[in-house]
Amino acid sequence: KIVNSVAQLARFLKEGDIFRKVRGATQYKFEKFVPDEDVVICENLDTHVSEEIYFNSPVFQLMAI
Repeated sequence: KIVNSVAQLARFLKEGDIFRKVRGATQYKFEKFVPDEDVVICENLDTHVSEEIYFNSPVFQLMAI
């Protein structure tokens, strides 16, 4: 499922959910939403390092079927 931005996706994510950016193959695991800073904190599953992704970034949510 494609959403317009991380801000939109963050409303539906639970801790541990997996997503990726539209133009990238790296998967991220959602950790927390920081509304005051307009970022989502997530774990980069390639490097296992926490990263911040800004709300205006377009993303895909990866859904198990």
